[in-house]
Amino acid sequence: PGWLKFNAHKNFLGFGDYDVNVLTAALNENECDLEWHDNRTNIEAADLSTSVGLIVHIQPEWFFRRGHWFAIRYFDQVVTAPVVPKIFVGQPRAARSEYEREERDYEAKTYEPGFWNLDSKLPHPEFIGDRDCLNIYLHDLAKKNRMHVLRVVPLKSMSVSSSST
Repeated sequence: PGWLKFNAHKNFLGFGDYDVNVLTAALNENECDLEWHDNRTNIEAADLSTSVGLIVHIQPEWFFRRGHWFAIRYFDQVVTAPVVPKIFVGQPRAARSEYEREERDYEAKTYEPGFWNLDSKLPHPEFIGDRDCLNIYLHDLAKKNRMHVLRVVPLKSMSVSSSST
């Protein structure tokens, strides 16, 4: 039947989220690739100097629940971001009262270069800090969840040596 078609990028039952192959294909189109971090070693040992960022996969606790993917990225410049009151975060502008819809200036906070959690489930990007803070953050996350860390790295160009005869 038509509903029983196999999709190589979904789970074996044919429903749910796409797997890491879709993510890999999208990154390849943008000149990047994924390298899996070996969970048997500490993340502190990983060389992140060539990484564009990290992708973290939190595995589901139960079989039929979905996992969650999010990105962590290092910004090597000072970042200034507005501090938005939590009451406004994630609330559509049209759903706010007239007072809440008024334009206003928010207090800005300046962050030193460092790692940012770009999880779409958060109301806004979350500043993690330097490499030591990242190690602590990932270590704490690993205590609470089954997870995988993937490094996003520039795509390795294959050097083809051609010999002319």
